[in-house]
Amino acid sequence: MALVATQGTRRFCLALLDLDGFKTINDSFGHLAGNKVLTIVASRLRKIGDERFFAARLGGDEFGMVFTDASEADAVEFFDQILEGIREPIQIKRIQRHCSASVGLAFFPHDGVTMESLLRSADLALYHAKALGRDRGEVFRLQLKEEADRRAELLAEIENGLRLEAFELHYQPIVPIASDQDVSLEALMRWRHPERGLLTPESFLGGLLDPGIRAEFGMFMLEEVFRDAASLRENKTKIRRIAMNLTDSDFRSESFIDRFLTLSDATGIGPECFCAEITEGTFLGAGQKRVRDGLERLHRAGVEIALDDFGTGHGSLTHLRELPIDRLKIDRSFIANIISSREDRTIVHGMIEMAHGLGKTVTAEGVETLEQARLLTRMNCDQLQGWYFSKACEVERLPECLKQITRF
Repeated sequence: MALVATQGTRRFCLALLDLDGFKTINDSFGHLAGNKVLTIVASRLRKIGDERFFAARLGGDEFGMVFTDASEADAVEFFDQILEGIREPIQIKRIQRHCSASVGLAFFPHDGVTMESLLRSADLALYHAKALGRDRGEVFRLQLKEEADRRAELLAEIENGLRLEAFELHYQPIVPIASDQDVSLEALMRWRHPERGLLTPESFLGGLLDPGIRAEFGMFMLEEVFRDAASLRENKTKIRRIAMNLTDSDFRSESFIDRFLTLSDATGIGPECFCAEITEGTFLGAGQKRVRDGLERLHRAGVEIALDDFGTGHGSLTHLRELPIDRLKIDRSFIANIISSREDRTIVHGMIEMAHGLGKTVTAEGVETLEQARLLTRMNCDQLQGWYFSKACEVERLPECLKQITRF
């Protein structure tokens, strides 16, 4: 890769700018409207810039910009003006639309001396700006490269772990309050790492940012769940449902649901024996419609749909109204202090009452003491899950774990 510039080249800033939510504009108003927005943004860039500034569209809604003879403080101030100019409303047909952008800044020669390295630095800064909420600029820091390198190494380890069959499912009981109902299970991924021992997902989530690897995990989980469900049935272990945690990547195509239905037919284990757990994050981003359509298809087949981590997001009430949600899982952060905190007790009781009023059932996660279990029972919570009953265990140990659960 050639040098960006020869010796003696002055310090300059390379910036990558990406319009926030541009796909939504194209989807809502059409590509002609999208092209108009791009033209207006380019015009605003020309007006704000001076003889030290050069901008070009790189493709899609991304612009590359160079700002010469600038200190970091000068460049940050200048690109703040750029972002402020983009925020001015744009008339799209009869609607005034407020636009915003995210920008990543990198400086030659400090952040890279080749085109490839400087672009990568600016791109990492842009990614960081988006991760922090968009509509902002971020300057490249060495920490961003170190974190990206760690994620890449972890991803390679995970891919190798999948090839070596180092991943497995453990199951945690979900205990109903009603004594005449069977226990359900939640399937939880574990990584039997050759050096670090048995790892929970919190230890390797950073390596699962790639949609392709998440989809591969989803298929692996699906095959394992059906294999384990068949084993439990053969051993005459009564289980009401097995819950699987799904991500947006499981809905990228029809493959996951098609495979689910194929396995259900082949094993004779009906869709009503399963639950799909999703979080609100599953509905964010460009694939919202595919996720909704996929959930509807699963629900029609008989799969229970549960909204996980309820109470920690921003659009739960909307989702309860618009999506085929059967069950809410109250996040463990509300259960942890339910005995000592009057506020948390009020919140949890309110969520249970609201869910029941909407015809939905409720599971409380993170139940660790008898006192918590008894209080939640008095609140008419339908199901309890947590270490008080059992930690997650291998499928071979499940029959013994289930025998030891105290029902009350």
